[in-house]
Amino acid sequence: MNQPGRIGRARLGSVRAAGLLAALAIALLTAGCGAASGSDQAAAKDDRGDLTQLIYRFYDTMEARQFDKLTAVLAEGVVVSSGGMGTTEGRDKVIAQSAEAAKHEDRAQHVVTNVLVDVNGDKAKVSAFVDQLIGSSTTPKGKVAPEPMMTISSRMRYEATHTADGWRISRIEGDVLWATQAQAAPAGQ
Repeated sequence: MNQPGRIGRARLGSVRAAGLLAALAIALLTAGCGAASGSDQAAAKDDRGDLTQLIYRFYDTMEARQFDKLTAVLAEGVVVSSGGMGTTEGRDKVIAQSAEAAKHEDRAQHVVTNVLVDVNGDKAKVSAFVDQLIGSSTTPKGKVAPEPMMTISSRMRYEATHTADGWRISRIEGDVLWATQAQAAPAGQ
């Protein structure tokens, strides 16, 4: 009969212990570690996921240039405040301004990271870092792919309100942390 020796039993015990620790870690992560009750944690967890997706959907809609679909992301009275461009109030005005700004961009990509969500009933505050890469969709001669002509990195803050139609962004503001701009290529290149 092939029975595990002392070393084999020790390894088997280590594997079981590691499995138990992994299961415990997963249970803690999915249950949350705050002082709120289980149902409060589950609701907040779902809202945080929904709010994170709302931010991603906002930028995805902008990149796809489907500005008419921003009505499913922005609240009716949304306020957008930008240090360099002032304040715009109202969903229709924000959408029109976004569409107009996109006319001056051939291609834009938003990289959204470090999304943090704080839910308080039907209101939420969200923050994220957003890197915006802007450039041409034309590949320069001798290059593998198009290159961004400008990169703007910002710390963004959002407020959201839970409406009858779900979460909607009600305020957007941000601070530019840094920006880079490529030198224009000489004509014909």
